[in-house]
Amino acid sequence: MRAAWIGFALAAALAVQTTLVQMIGGTGAPVDLVLMVVIAVAIANGPRAGLWTGTVGGLLQDALSGGVVGMGGLAKTLVGYLGGQFAAQFMVTRLWHKGLLFVGGSLLHAGLFAGGYNLLFDDRMVITRRDLLAQAAANTIVGLVVAVGLHTIPDEVERQRLRGRWPGGRHAE
Repeated sequence: MRAAWIGFALAAALAVQTTLVQMIGGTGAPVDLVLMVVIAVAIANGPRAGLWTGTVGGLLQDALSGGVVGMGGLAKTLVGYLGGQFAAQFMVTRLWHKGLLFVGGSLLHAGLFAGGYNLLFDDRMVITRRDLLAQAAANTIVGLVVAVGLHTIPDEVERQRLRGRWPGGRHAE
C-alpha cells in the first residue's frame, strides 16, 4: 500500500510541477516538488525507496521538462539514496532533523545538477548564493509539508477504513 501512496505523491508532484509551478514561476523561489517527494520517501522508507523514487521521478521530470533526459534523474537518484542512507544511519525522527535533510538534499541536488550541465555544455550555468538559499528554504518548507502528509494521510485513511467510514471498510455496504 505504501508503494501506491508513493506513486500517487510522485504523480501529483509531477502534475503540479509541470503545470502550476511553471505558470507562477516568476513570483518567488522555484520549488522542486519531485525532489521533495524523493527526500520525504527516502527519510520514511530508506535508501532503496529513495533511490527508485529519485530515478523514476527524475527521469519523468526530465522527459516532461524538455531538458537533457537523465541529468535530473541522476541528481535525484543520488540525493534519494544518500538521504535514505543518512536517515537510516542517524535515525532522523524529529521535524527539524528532517528539515536539515531537506536543506542538505536541496543544496546537493543543485550542485549535482549545475555541475552536470557545466560538464556537458560550454555555456556555464551559474547559480547565485541568494537563489540557492532561497530555493533551499522554499524546498524545505514544502518538503516538511510533504513529509508530514506522506506519513499522516495513509495512516488516517487506513484508520478510517477499519472504522467503516471509508469505502471498503468493515461496515461499508
